[in-house]
Amino acid sequence: MAAGISISRRHLMGTLAASPLFASTALAASARADRVMVQGRPQDTSSRYKFDNIMPALDRLGGVRKMRCREPYSGTAGWPTYVSLGKAGVKFCFTLAVRPIAKTLADLRAFLRAAPGSIWAIEFPNEPDLNPVAYKGMVDARLGFRTGNAPALMAFIRDFAAAIRADAVLGAIPLVASNDFMQAEQAAYTTYGNSHIYPTPAANVSSRLDGFGQKVTNGRHAAGIITEWGRTTGGNSRNVTSPPVSLQAQATLLASDVNAALQRPYVKAISIYELFCWSGTDEISNFGLFNADLSPRPVVAAIKAVLG
Repeated sequence: MAAGISISRRHLMGTLAASPLFASTALAASARADRVMVQGRPQDTSSRYKFDNIMPALDRLGGVRKMRCREPYSGTAGWPTYVSLGKAGVKFCFTLAVRPIAKTLADLRAFLRAAPGSIWAIEFPNEPDLNPVAYKGMVDARLGFRTGNAPALMAFIRDFAAAIRADAVLGAIPLVASNDFMQAEQAAYTTYGNSHIYPTPAANVSSRLDGFGQKVTNGRHAAGIITEWGRTTGGNSRNVTSPPVSLQAQATLLASDVNAALQRPYVKAISIYELFCWSGTDEISNFGLFNADLSPRPVVAAIKAVLG
């Protein structure tokens, strides 16, 4: 991650309260910008950009105001960062962890009390094929989700969906399926389908989007969210997602990717992985739209131009 600084919880709270960067006078997002999310990590408060630079970065992208993040936990150091972003106009798609459902719902209600209207969607657990779910004495096999064998995950989804739909505060929030697999099995409990797409430099993006459209159809959803789409500039040919591209190629390709996705009516939103680079030269550290030193990469201006 980006170089960190050590701050106390009291210092963090004071900085958030005083910082003009969290003022409510945010840029208005265009219709296109409203369909774009960025991956963010507000729970990590050891890096200065978490509380000082997210809003200016979103402004530089043309007023993007949607972020995909891990669900917030009340009482943690990251909570005030989440709340300040929500008060500044950020709308979150929160990805759930598998923990007591009553506690999750209580935290989400508390979050909305602190930042009304700031949750636009709730996503079921991320990549449960690689992060198998344990729930009610059941443990899914690794990769079981890919083959339709994920009873623990499905039990959690059923229970969570029933609980949140019965909740007077949270019941109308759209639910997003866990990504890529078992879309049809999740249809009864979810509003939107879900996929992660990391194209290779030579990939046919139109074909990849067609494939996502088929997943939306298979899941009997009217639309879906691409919760991760990225182009890394780090690593090498053995990268897990895709070989790296140059900074200029990242700008050209990612802007074209976003433009193509927004032309598909079944793409409710596309989430770019991710807002900031971390320190390092490896694959995972270099998906960011901004460098680890917070300077914008060429892709920032390219995406802003696409979003209008």
